[in-house]
Amino acid sequence: MSTRVVFTQGGKGGVAKTEVILSLIAWYEKQGIHPALLDFDIENTNKSGLKNFYPKARKMDVHREGALDEFFDVCDQNESGLVVADLGAGAGEATYRWFDEAFDDAADFGIAFTSIGVTTNEAGAVQSILKWANQLQDRVEYLIVLNKFREPDCDFAYWNAEPATGRFIEAFSPKIMTMGSRIQEFQAELRNRSATLQQVIDGKVETSFFKLSKNLFRAKRYQRDMFEGFDLASEILLPPA
Repeated sequence: MSTRVVFTQGGKGGVAKTEVILSLIAWYEKQGIHPALLDFDIENTNKSGLKNFYPKARKMDVHREGALDEFFDVCDQNESGLVVADLGAGAGEATYRWFDEAFDDAADFGIAFTSIGVTTNEAGAVQSILKWANQLQDRVEYLIVLNKFREPDCDFAYWNAEPATGRFIEAFSPKIMTMGSRIQEFQAELRNRSATLQQVIDGKVETSFFKLSKNLFRAKRYQRDMFEGFDLASEILLPPA
């Protein structure tokens, strides 16, 4: 069975890549797809790692020899045709090396890859995405998420002005979506409770804060905006035909 592996780029930390993955998993589940989950972000051991939100996620150290070969075992065992992996900051070199060594075997195995890059308007975040693209080239599809979490009026001037961004878009035709800004009090409470937007929407977070109608409406709006972006990129997010 063909499988798609969707993974976050483990580049610059603090760009909300795990938040993107949490919304993506909810998008899959809404469609009746239950992907295998891998958490390679060993630095996030408390309230911010994928496994903290989804205990079924398998925790792995990307720097352990042979760790990324686990993709093959997971693909063997998974019937959904989909694997979601959250890579931690600093995972680049190990990932690049694995692609150089194992990509051809993975392609023969029927595995397709989608790489999710998340950027703010910081130069370091933009350059991280461009570095990943330079290393991975056309061996993956790309979904780029422009993160307005803390800057609602951000115009991503650095992303748009960087000449290498234009070359990246021309060469690889990435799907590009925007993650809108959020009320910081809402986001802090969400993280402190180790909760997802879907759990708030489903009424599973037992706090007075998330029982307020305004916060339920916010959760629905935030998730709806993310789902619209994923819908537009569905051809590189769903299992291979």
